Amino acid sequence: MKFIFVLLFVSFAFSEEISLFKAIKLLRDKNYDFKISLYEIKKSEGAYLQAGLFQNPTLSVNYTGLNFGKNILYDTGNTLLSARIDQPIELGGKREYRKLSAMYQLRSVGYQSEDLLRTLSLGLVSAYFQALSDRAYLEYIKQDMDEFEKILKIQEQKQKLGFLSLIELIKLQLYKTELEKALTQAMSNYKKDLKDFSFYLGGEDYEPTDVKDISKEANLEELIQRALKERESLKALKEQLRSVDYQIRLLKAYSIPDISVGVEYDAFGVKYKPGLGFGVSVSLPLFDRRQGDLLTAMALREQILTSIKREEGRIRKELSQAYEDYIANKKIYNNYTEKKQLMDELLERTKKAYLLGGISTLDFLDTLRTYRAFMNAFFQARYQYLQSYYTLEILGVGNYEG
Repeated sequence: MKFIFVLLFVSFAFSEEISLFKAIKLLRDKNYDFKISLYEIKKSEGAYLQAGLFQNPTLSVNYTGLNFGKNILYDTGNTLLSARIDQPIELGGKREYRKLSAMYQLRSVGYQSEDLLRTLSLGLVSAYFQALSDRAYLEYIKQDMDEFEKILKIQEQKQKLGFLSLIELIKLQLYKTELEKALTQAMSNYKKDLKDFSFYLGGEDYEPTDVKDISKEANLEELIQRALKERESLKALKEQLRSVDYQIRLLKAYSIPDISVGVEYDAFGVKYKPGLGFGVSVSLPLFDRRQGDLLTAMALREQILTSIKREEGRIRKELSQAYEDYIANKKIYNNYTEKKQLMDELLERTKKAYLLGGISTLDFLDTLRTYRAFMNAFFQARYQYLQSYYTLEILGVGNYEG
């Protein structure tokens, strides 16, 4: 069993320890989902670039007046050669509106990417503290195993000398098997935690650094006000609203006709004098003035306004629930902290009493199981409290300074 433990811990030794603050910063460079979101920004940049381009001119060349006769193509002397270039021109500020709409959409996508980073940070925090909790329990189990083996050796000597029955010794040996099982399970849980945690950082091998207890308190109202002002999800919706506003202006501008300006070169007959000319054509928006698209855009605008109100309500609800979790976890952790000294003293008195023959093996083992269950709950309470605090800070757009 010791060999297996050493072998597995050697594998942990090659992992890089990393603080919570550094892990969150590394999400930008390492996380797959965030990298994928950056391509959405690239696509929006392409749409913004495209929105600002002018329409292409049209070049047309015509040569008419040729005749066919007995497989011969010949010039009648009454031909027409014309070359013309036309440039479409949008009026009513359409190009500018299209460009501004695309610009605000680009900003919205950028904020959406930052909001994804916040969501990923929440998942990272959960994986980080779960790994810390399971590691603390694993280290405790290893220490408990070492101390129990010392007691077991003493009792084995007593059994050889006739001071302990065989059945009592077997009970102790069975408990050792129980500890080995708990150790194996704890080690497996920790390894899985590390895989979950490392996946957030691109799959590289990392181990979380332990976090100190918190000395400052969270203020719910401050967090809510800060989140309503700084949350990227709200900023993204507001930029979408600006984008749709310019989209509506663009669609309304389609009631203003566009023009096409052209320059033409013409030559007639065999003996001709070339001539230049120009022309203007106007598109008449009599039937299609993008009425359907305008109705769709106006409905989208109202939808975004409703989404903004919904997001503000969701942020308040999310922070209020996270704050309740924080208060509850803090109270639970404080209760376990108060009981820990009592449990430590109980364990030490029980060990001494058992070695002196003052209590039975069953009472001794029952105390060990009770203490082990308490320590598991203690570690969970501590790291759930820490996790709830940093979750609250991230939701409230706080900056963890390490």
